[in-house]
Amino acid sequence: MHYRSCLPTIIYAALGLSAILFLSSCGEDEKASGELVGPSGGPRVDESVLALDVIDGVPVGITSLFLQEDVVHLWVRWEGLAPPHETEAVWFDPIGQEVDSAVVGIANGPSDQVTDFSLELTLSSTVGRWEVALYLDGGLQRSHTFDVVDAP
Repeated sequence: MHYRSCLPTIIYAALGLSAILFLSSCGEDEKASGELVGPSGGPRVDESVLALDVIDGVPVGITSLFLQEDVVHLWVRWEGLAPPHETEAVWFDPIGQEVDSAVVGIANGPSDQVTDFSLELTLSSTVGRWEVALYLDGGLQRSHTFDVVDAP
């Protein structure tokens, strides 16, 4: 009799294990991978966003959608940035052509700093998906894509 009282529990456990094995085998056709990568030593981007404006060092109107004639701001907060360093933003239009670039030299100051790069769009700015690449001392740190749409 003792075995009969355990039988439903054993059956439910076996069914549960079968369901887990079945569900875990469903995604075998997909090719996803992951890798643990530690932060690099030295200076790095703590946070970066695109915004409509930067007021008193704070990004305002964080977005990835801009109208022709807007000013696109790339706001970057750096961590561990012991000067001197040179940062650069390179702006690319939808066909991948470099449109503009700006360099900010950091000669002194604290190791945690904020930079603000901007690009003034015009009515003739190409509509579509743009990109801005951010460099530190010539090495790519990060990039952002954003859309430019017709001004009303």
